[in-house]
Amino acid sequence: MTRTLTAMPASAGRPRVGQDLLRRWQGLAARERGMLLLMVLAIGGAALWVGWWEPLQKQRVQLQAELPRLRAQQRQLHDLLGTLHRQRTAAVITAASLRTRLKEAGLQQQATLSESPAQWQLAVREAPADTLWNALLPVLANPAVQVQELTLERTGNPNMAAARVSGTIVMKRNGSGGAR
Repeated sequence: MTRTLTAMPASAGRPRVGQDLLRRWQGLAARERGMLLLMVLAIGGAALWVGWWEPLQKQRVQLQAELPRLRAQQRQLHDLLGTLHRQRTAAVITAASLRTRLKEAGLQQQATLSESPAQWQLAVREAPADTLWNALLPVLANPAVQVQELTLERTGNPNMAAARVSGTIVMKRNGSGGAR
């Protein structure tokens, strides 16, 4: 006796999952279906809460805690930028600013500034040396101003403690430092 075995399809021995679930769903009472739907909504809502809403709220709380610190840093940066702008504006040396500097130092009678497009010539007569240098050193430290010629000699009584000088200082203006 020989038996012939025929191959059966793989799904022939077991029912399909989708059909089985649909058959079971239809077998439930309306009240049971409502409770199952409510349970699925509750689980979905809880998953949404834990997976999406709660992390967003934690991030919001952290950002609100950081906000005052960031605002303080913004104010500090704004103040620093304002200071930098004022310093850069003050660093631009013009003939008018040099005249103002000499006047503030009390050298308006002893110093005469004449200007040409590329240079300034400062003529000094009997000016106190320390006052002159205190007024000119910030100007000469600016990279836009370069000393081309310096001819000064000590004048007055050589026994005086405070030296007085007379002569000329020729300064070349480079780039934007020579703006009028």
